[in-house]
Amino acid sequence: MEISTVASQALAVKEQLTHSQLGLAAFREAADAQKRLADMLTRNASVVPPSEDPQPGGFSTYA
Repeated sequence: MEISTVASQALAVKEQLTHSQLGLAAFREAADAQKRLADMLTRNASVVPPSEDPQPGGFSTYA
Protein backbone atom coordinates (compact mmCIF):
# COMPACT_ATOMS: atom_id res chain seq x y z
CA MET A 1 0.00 0.00 0.00
CA GLU A 2 1.30 3.42 -0.85
CA ILE A 3 1.74 6.17 1.67
CA SER A 4 -0.72 8.42 -0.18
CA THR A 5 -3.41 5.71 0.00
CA VAL A 6 -2.92 5.23 3.73
CA ALA A 7 -2.90 8.99 4.29
CA SER A 8 -6.13 9.49 2.32
CA GLN A 9 -7.82 6.65 4.23
CA ALA A 10 -6.70 8.13 7.53
CA LEU A 11 -8.03 11.51 6.47
CA ALA A 12 -11.38 9.95 5.52
CA VAL A 13 -11.61 8.23 8.93
CA LYS A 14 -10.75 11.49 10.68
CA GLU A 15 -13.44 13.30 8.68
CA GLN A 16 -16.02 10.63 9.61
CA LEU A 17 -15.07 10.97 13.26
CA THR A 18 -15.48 14.73 13.07
CA HIS A 19 -18.96 14.33 11.53
CA SER A 20 -19.89 11.84 14.25
CA GLN A 21 -18.72 14.22 16.95
CA LEU A 22 -20.73 17.06 15.42
CA GLY A 23 -23.79 14.81 15.31
CA LEU A 24 -23.35 13.88 18.96
CA ALA A 25 -22.97 17.54 19.88
CA ALA A 26 -26.24 18.32 18.09
CA PHE A 27 -28.01 15.51 19.96
CA ARG A 28 -26.63 16.75 23.28
CA GLU A 29 -27.75 20.29 22.51
CA ALA A 30 -31.26 19.08 21.62
CA ALA A 31 -31.41 16.95 24.78
CA ASP A 32 -30.30 19.89 26.91
CA ALA A 33 -32.96 22.12 25.33
CA GLN A 34 -35.64 19.50 26.02
CA LYS A 35 -34.45 19.14 29.61
CA ARG A 36 -34.59 22.91 30.13
CA LEU A 37 -38.12 22.97 28.71
CA ALA A 38 -39.21 20.06 30.92
CA ASP A 39 -37.70 21.75 33.99
CA MET A 40 -39.47 25.01 33.16
CA LEU A 41 -42.81 23.21 32.72
CA THR A 42 -42.29 21.38 36.01
CA ARG A 43 -41.59 24.65 37.83
CA ASN A 44 -44.61 26.34 36.24
CA ALA A 45 -46.91 23.41 37.03
CA SER A 46 -45.87 23.46 40.68
CA VAL A 47 -46.75 27.18 40.95
CA VAL A 48 -50.26 26.96 39.43
CA PRO A 49 -52.83 26.47 42.20
CA PRO A 50 -55.55 23.85 41.68
CA SER A 51 -58.98 25.08 40.65
CA GLU A 52 -61.18 25.81 43.70
CA ASP A 53 -64.55 25.39 41.95
CA PRO A 54 -64.26 23.01 39.02
CA GLN A 55 -67.21 23.13 36.65
CA PRO A 56 -68.70 19.72 35.86
CA GLY A 57 -68.21 18.83 32.23
CA GLY A 58 -65.93 21.83 31.71
CA PHE A 59 -62.36 21.95 30.54
CA SER A 60 -59.79 20.86 33.10
CA THR A 61 -56.13 21.72 32.89
CA TYR A 62 -55.43 18.86 35.29
CA ALA A 63 -56.98 16.10 33.16
